[in-house]
Amino acid sequence: MELTASRMLGWREMNLDRIAMENLLETMQARMDDPEEQAKRAENNAKRAATRAKKRVRQLCKAMGVDTMLTLTYKANQQDLALTKRHLREFNRRILRILPDFGFVAAFERQQRGAWHVHMATRRIPESLADRNRQNAARFKSYEVIRRIWRSVVGDLGGNIDVARRKFHSRKSAAQIASYIAKYIVKDYAEGEKWSNRWTKYGEGSVPEPEVLGIVNGPREAIEVAYALIPPGCRIAVGRLDRWKDWFVLHVEPPCK
Repeated sequence: MELTASRMLGWREMNLDRIAMENLLETMQARMDDPEEQAKRAENNAKRAATRAKKRVRQLCKAMGVDTMLTLTYKANQQDLALTKRHLREFNRRILRILPDFGFVAAFERQQRGAWHVHMATRRIPESLADRNRQNAARFKSYEVIRRIWRSVVGDLGGNIDVARRKFHSRKSAAQIASYIAKYIVKDYAEGEKWSNRWTKYGEGSVPEPEVLGIVNGPREAIEVAYALIPPGCRIAVGRLDRWKDWFVLHVEPPCK
């Protein structure tokens, strides 16, 4: 559950005569035509687009209940994002043969050397896997099976998989993984609207529409209301009031299993 509270803004209509309105419109048009203002607007639009994408990715991870991080990499300096996306689609198609319920939220990141890699948040990966079409088939460590599948997809480019930099059977909370994945969405926000194509998802998991809880009389009351809504047994993942007391955010989740 994510709860947010922010200071309300009040708007009022300006009572201007015709001449004052014309002067205001001329000033606004001059700012619109100014190259510096145009560059600033483009940068702000890129920031807002990246922030929206980050929020979407974070909430999808939580709705899906992710518990495992995978990072798909190349040995070669593979710098074609479109090719990486095709490899990911094929990787997913092959994984579904052995894990029909496989689902993920993934973000694409460019390494310092220029090569692309994929950060993937997924869920319910068993410790071992076997051929579903063969009775009494031998079981293998999931990490090895998944790595072989990725390598079979990328071929001569070479590939590897990092599993959360921890033991494969370890689990992180959905909020921890969601924050880790989402940070890559705003890492290079200067790419602008292209960031809408820097992440993808597959599988079940939809974010419910937010519910407006009402209006309170200040940050103290907002915090009290938010904490009173925490379900029993849940843990606080994020609880923060900004320094100007303009907004408050609270993220809670069930305890890690």
